[in-house]
Amino acid sequence: MNGYVAVMDSIPEDLIAILVYVIGSIIALLCWYGVTKRIPKPVGGLLWIIMFAILLTPTVSEGPNSSVAPAIFGLLFGILTKDQPLIWINASLILFVVGVGALLGYCWSNYRANKPEIVLNKKSSPL
Repeated sequence: MNGYVAVMDSIPEDLIAILVYVIGSIIALLCWYGVTKRIPKPVGGLLWIIMFAILLTPTVSEGPNSSVAPAIFGLLFGILTKDQPLIWINASLILFVVGVGALLGYCWSNYRANKPEIVLNKKSSPL
């Protein structure tokens, strides 16, 4: 037990916070993917992008670990304190990430729709 505490003390706490945040976000997004793959593709893809933006958009707050917190926390804090600039900054960051994700999803769906299918000649021998 003492060796475990010594190992944990040697790792900077900023790194631990970032690792827990990233790994937790990946697990949550994988679980959310399991839910959204049962929904029709455009709606499921958009819901996945929205969840991605909510979890992984960084906030513009003060403090040593401010880049680790998602913007949804800054948005909720702004709503609770009625701080309009904080609300608009965090909401615009989340909406920007949703917009970029929607644009990338549109380009990906166009690429997949226009991708030529490779058809193998079934009459040829394998040699």
